[in-house]
Amino acid sequence: NWLAGIKAAQMQWNDNGGLLGRQIEIVVRDDKFTSAGAVAAVRELAGEGVHLSVGAGQPPMAVATAPILAELKAVVAAPAPTVMSVTHENFSRNFFRVASNALMLFGGIGSMLATKFADVGSWAMILPDSENGRDMARYFEHGVKRAAAATGRAPKVLEPVYASLNKADYRVEINRLMNSGAEGLFVGLTAAPCVSLLQQGRSVGMDKRFKVIGEAGTELMIAKAMQKSTPANLWGVSFWAPELEPFKSQYPLSAQLREYIVKVTGTPHVPGIVQASHRSALALFNAVKKAGSAETDAVIAAMEGLQFDTAAGPYRIRKEDHQGVGYAYFAKIGARDAEPGYGLEQVIRLDESEIVEPPTPGKKFELPA
Repeated sequence: NWLAGIKAAQMQWNDNGGLLGRQIEIVVRDDKFTSAGAVAAVRELAGEGVHLSVGAGQPPMAVATAPILAELKAVVAAPAPTVMSVTHENFSRNFFRVASNALMLFGGIGSMLATKFADVGSWAMILPDSENGRDMARYFEHGVKRAAAATGRAPKVLEPVYASLNKADYRVEINRLMNSGAEGLFVGLTAAPCVSLLQQGRSVGMDKRFKVIGEAGTELMIAKAMQKSTPANLWGVSFWAPELEPFKSQYPLSAQLREYIVKVTGTPHVPGIVQASHRSALALFNAVKKAGSAETDAVIAAMEGLQFDTAAGPYRIRKEDHQGVGYAYFAKIGARDAEPGYGLEQVIRLDESEIVEPPTPGKKFELPA
């Protein structure tokens, strides 16, 4: 899906004359969803003269690749890693987070869920056993408390359950969650582990145990896998919902992305993460156009402070710390009778400029007391 979003941006620009008078070529390397694979991929690409990449899509890959980019004279525009350190204590001049960070995303969904479901008195969490998972716990709780200050309620956030992303059986973790006494659940596992957890949980009634379940961005992949077994009150991080507002009428690039996604994949029914990688590719293309050059230093200078349009609204990249800022979206995910049998039912938009932290490149970010 990430590759589909990149290819859609490539086709879109090539159909309109390309870039610097040339057609854009995409060179693909598989990072194998591992830190070592990401490092090997970026080194191989740089060795072949490819210095501009969309990659490091998840936190382990971002943490591993950011420190080596300067020596490789390479630039990475990253479509989804949320771990805070890459724009703070591990800041790299050559790395750009064209995505929400953990404070924006998980603080955002924590605040949204605690506001919309103010009757939920306690929240359980299951998260990756990693630096990113601990960020998720910290900022989800922060978002819940921020909402509590506004609603006058004070829901509890229980101690997180941490789990490996490299396992197939989550029965022990599911048992802990169901015995926690919590009324709401936030699932920070993503992709296949998230789907496995929810499928296994359904077999023992976990979907009925919680009043609402939030999730961290697996979105339509859950509904595609579970169809009518999708939990009834499931809300997740979303990146793009072209059939719903505000995408349907407020963002012209949304309709264009949908047109090109169909050309790339043969179907409009794709997860919203295609917009995340499409946005990262647009950042690189717009920076090269602005710089009038594809040279690394020129592109870095052009990306710092860059403002451009995306399929999810206007976007900017802060000069100081290379953090992208736009809108965050959260959506209700569900089954439906119409083709393809699942979809998004409602979207809530959050202006990230209202919650993003001040830039502190080179310095660890700490939540205010």
